[in-house]
Amino acid sequence: MNRRLMLACVAVAGTLAVTARLHAQSPWTVGFGAGAAREILHSRFGSAQTRLSGSLLSMEALATRRRFVARLRYGQGHVTSDTAARDVVQGEALVGYQARPWLALWLGPRARTFVASGLSDRRWLFWSGALSARGGIFPGRVDGFGELWQGFSGSVNRPAASASGRGVEFGLEATLPKRPLRLRLSYLIEQGRLDDGRRDTVEGFALAVRYVPR
Repeated sequence: MNRRLMLACVAVAGTLAVTARLHAQSPWTVGFGAGAAREILHSRFGSAQTRLSGSLLSMEALATRRRFVARLRYGQGHVTSDTAARDVVQGEALVGYQARPWLALWLGPRARTFVASGLSDRRWLFWSGALSARGGIFPGRVDGFGELWQGFSGSVNRPAASASGRGVEFGLEATLPKRPLRLRLSYLIEQGRLDDGRRDTVEGFALAVRYVPR
């Protein structure tokens, strides 16, 4: 996991350097974020069920140019129960279109990998489409937001099979006075499912801070 974290940090640092250079040379607006989440994993296959919980740390980069947007996210953590433990690595790379000031359309891959000692990695991968919307609760200070995604093509590597997946995230985002910082509190739930009834469901609460240039 340390090697994965090092590689991820290098990749994110490289991405941030490139996006920062784009921001300096063109009308791209580039924002960054970091956060932490408390998540619960429910794994079910037939009558067998496993519940694990733990914490994850995450990073985010968001680039905007006129109506076009791109978003990178990476998270890593550890979930446990009384009898099992798994490392978790997750990420997404989405491109989008700002159809309205309050509505965006997204397209791209999402992945979540579970690593258990003595077993091969189990990876869920989805090519997805998503809608995200936001609206002012206290305009200019607090917004509500939501995002709904659906996988139109998916797979899991253990056992090798096609998969379906979907998820939703919603919450509140507050803008700090006189600072280009936003605090975000959100709840999310996602599920990956196989035809044989096997499924993994992840739910959790996340707290993040985002730097958004004005």
